[in-house]
Amino acid sequence: MVKGKNKKKYVIFAIILTFFFLLNKNVFASELNLNSEKYVLYNLNENIILDKKDENKETSVASLTKIMTTIVAIENIKDYNEKVTITKEMFEDIAWDVSVAGFKINDIVTYNDLLYGAILPSGADAVNALAISVSNSYEDFVKLMNKKVNELKLKHTHFSTVTGLYDENNYSSAYDIAQILKYALKNKKFKEVFESKKYTFTTGKTVKSTIEHYNSRIGSKNISYITGAKTGYINASGYCLATTARINNVDYMLITLNADNTKTAPHIEDAIEAYEYYSKNYGNKIIVDKDDTIVTLKTKSAKEKKISIKANTVVEKYLKNDFDKSKIKYNYNGVKKVSYFTKKGTKLGTVEIVYNDSVLKNFDLIYSQPLTFSLLSFLWNNLFLILFLLFILFILFRIVQLSYKKRKRRNKRRRQLR
Repeated sequence: MVKGKNKKKYVIFAIILTFFFLLNKNVFASELNLNSEKYVLYNLNENIILDKKDENKETSVASLTKIMTTIVAIENIKDYNEKVTITKEMFEDIAWDVSVAGFKINDIVTYNDLLYGAILPSGADAVNALAISVSNSYEDFVKLMNKKVNELKLKHTHFSTVTGLYDENNYSSAYDIAQILKYALKNKKFKEVFESKKYTFTTGKTVKSTIEHYNSRIGSKNISYITGAKTGYINASGYCLATTARINNVDYMLITLNADNTKTAPHIEDAIEAYEYYSKNYGNKIIVDKDDTIVTLKTKSAKEKKISIKANTVVEKYLKNDFDKSKIKYNYNGVKKVSYFTKKGTKLGTVEIVYNDSVLKNFDLIYSQPLTFSLLSFLWNNLFLILFLLFILFILFRIVQLSYKKRKRRNKRRRQLR
């Protein structure tokens, strides 16, 4: 038991901790109030996380699994126009209520058809066909998926199915799905498929992205800014969604998992809320302009005593709309003087851009403004060198002079001896 003064110390310490917690509990809090239990929102241009909640918690991710299935298939397909025959084996584990692309047994389709069928309508038949055609078995294809998990160094992901149907060994996290999607979008073919809104199979059937279907259920709100999407749903995971969007020249990515399945399209509502909130309250701000003076430096060998060094570049940063450029500070680390002989394009140093005590960015300060030559300044700045050179010249002159006199005397003596 704690007694006396020690007890008082513990009480005071507890009060301080509580006060500190209350002051800081919202430091990393989300600015959003979404239906989804787990999510992560990225600014892809700067590759920074804008908002997150339980982004590393492992959970069932339903058909978002097909993002990995599709990129692994793409990396193992040589010809997207190669023909594939739909077989009975490809339908064995497909229940009546599972999303399908609409292929039939004995249909002859292309790998292109299967890729679009896997992403747009989230077709389990398309995904199964990809796995069987690429690896001859689901098991071997799943091994390829988990091999990619290891390559991407994902800590909270493991796959046991190609479709995302519930299996306790098939799980991921919002953060890991974001890494998978970022990786996949670097692939030209995947990006083309992921960002398509509709596609017509060689069989003649046209399919549309499932996000359009869900959006119509909440009154067809404007989601034209969403550039790509993959939905997912099973009872165990609730509604899941992976989207990319472009608003006001900012590229976003949002992964939402486990939205309440008692609501109508809650994942679409989440995407709309997140994108609209950040696009209305944040944006790209010019924190450094070309003509901004970064630092004033002294000069050498120039008529100008000082020179204002301009940024000579534009630096943008994604910030809240209440950004006040007047509060920007520059921490310069570089040369203290600029000479007339300094060449344009020379790196003078580095600049740390500070705003509200936070470092926003760093950039190199490059010399670009010319100076006017001053002979007087040049002589003054190089006085020691000039005096030294004059001294050397004087010594050389004296050596030559003495040598000449010595030779003259020697010649004189020779003449006298004759």
